[in-house]
Amino acid sequence: MQLKKEIKIMLGCLRRADEDFKLIEDGDKIAVGISGGKDSLAMLYALQLYRRFSKKAFELHGITVSLGMQPFDTRGVKAFCEKLSVPYTVIETQIGRIVFDERQEKNPCALCANMRRGALNNGAMAAGCNKTALGHHSGDVVGTFLLSLLYESRLNTFSPKTYLSRSGLTVIRPLIYAEEANLRHAAQGLELPVVASPCPACGQTKRAQMETLLKSLNQYAPGAKGRIMQAISNTEQYGLWNNIDEGREKK
Repeated sequence: MQLKKEIKIMLGCLRRADEDFKLIEDGDKIAVGISGGKDSLAMLYALQLYRRFSKKAFELHGITVSLGMQPFDTRGVKAFCEKLSVPYTVIETQIGRIVFDERQEKNPCALCANMRRGALNNGAMAAGCNKTALGHHSGDVVGTFLLSLLYESRLNTFSPKTYLSRSGLTVIRPLIYAEEANLRHAAQGLELPVVASPCPACGQTKRAQMETLLKSLNQYAPGAKGRIMQAISNTEQYGLWNNIDEGREKK
């Protein structure tokens, strides 16, 4: 019963995001970015369920971008995609070597993320997709907001829907309303084939620091995270997602 509840909550969050931001349309072919983590695998499962229960006709194609670092065994993910009847592609890269060995980045996340997004977009276009789906949840939304506020002196976070004019792809984030705990419980209950990240910076990033900060904020002001998320998504003038115009990419 608890698993059914978690799945229902997750699917409800996806439906709400789709209704609010028109993320999915008939005829879409969506490249689902599967990092191997619980969030992206839960997103794939939720999108496949949404295909069954919504009245929209769309296709899915799972894509994993390998950083070229080991261990990183995607056989479980491949079997999971086959079980869902979703085509699956692994894109092999040397992003890890470039970021850590050649460039020796002190803050590797930004460069790594840009290179991974580029590889994912190229894979999506090669597969004939018009959209890519990323598994960011509400905690990621708030964490990005805090990073922008504290390190860039601006009020900003990623958009639920972003049109990439150079590639013609649209990036969607179907789980922006979902809580990380909900996705974790769903992943555990479904026994999703989570693959541990081989990145040596995993758990030591500024984003991880924002997670610690959020926990502290919630201790001093219970519900703080939810109120920050509400401020971001509020439909009144101060909402960061107001008048979303297909979320065109910013130069």
